[in-house]
Amino acid sequence: MAKNVFNFKDTVGIVGGIILTGYMDGTPIEAEKNEDTYTQHVGADGKVTYNESNDQTGTFTITLKQDSSVLPALEDLRKSKESFNVSFTDTKRNKRVSGEDCRFQKNAPFSRGAEIEGVEYTILASYYKED
Repeated sequence: MAKNVFNFKDTVGIVGGIILTGYMDGTPIEAEKNEDTYTQHVGADGKVTYNESNDQTGTFTITLKQDSSVLPALEDLRKSKESFNVSFTDTKRNKRVSGEDCRFQKNAPFSRGAEIEGVEYTILASYYKED
C-alpha cells in the first residue's frame, strides 16, 4: 500500500552533477519532449501516412526557492556555457526523465517581493529520454 502514497522527497533531480534542493512549492519540475514523435498526413484519397520525427530534443523547467543553497552552483554552471546532463528520477515509481548535451536557455529572471520567490530555469536538451 505504501506505493500509493506520493512524497516529493522520492524525486531526485541532478543538473550537471549538482543534486537539487530547495524546490519551490507547486510544480517545481516539468520535463517534456519538444516535438511529437509521430504526425499524420492524410492524402486526397484518405490514405493515412505516419511521419516519425527524428527530433530528440526536450525542455526541462525547474523552479527553486530564492534561498536554495544550490543556486550559486547552478549560476556557475550557466555562466560556464559548457554542456551538461540532467536527470529527474521518481525513485518510488521507477520513472526517470533525462537529457544529454544540455544548456540553460537564458539566465533566470530576477524578482523579489515580501514573500519567498521562485527562481525558474529553462534547460534545453539535445537528447531527451523517458524511462
